Amino acid sequence: MTVEIKSTDDITTAYGLTRELMEHHNALDIFTMTAERFRELIKTGILMSFTAYADGQPAGVMNAFYKYTTFTGRKIFYIEDLYIREKYRGCGIGGKLLDTAKKTASANDCGQIELKCAVWNENSAGFYKSHGLFPETDWQVYTLDESLF
Repeated sequence: MTVEIKSTDDITTAYGLTRELMEHHNALDIFTMTAERFRELIKTGILMSFTAYADGQPAGVMNAFYKYTTFTGRKIFYIEDLYIREKYRGCGIGGKLLDTAKKTASANDCGQIELKCAVWNENSAGFYKSHGLFPETDWQVYTLDESLF
């Protein structure tokens, strides 16, 4: 199998894969991102999207952006989405997307790479740990829904 990672030229495919991820998470009821907004975020450089192709077929997607930390003043490469279609899981595609994240983070003076993993998603958690990522133990994530502001 030939695997190729491309910075997204085909935004429609990247958006479709992102939507598949939301379906995988049973989150289509809260997925309000439109294809137009996804395109706008990529075109303005706010969002980076990388699509993995296996033998020329779309196999996965990684969406990311930069955030900053006041601890070091450096960027964090934040992976918002990392999704591999089921039939391509276990073929090394996720690792190649993480390698792309590492190269991009290094080339852009990032101090770390960060992502979230659903607590129920033990397969993904094991995959991340096998690639050197570890769960944060010193911090908990808190969110405030827009209905409260």
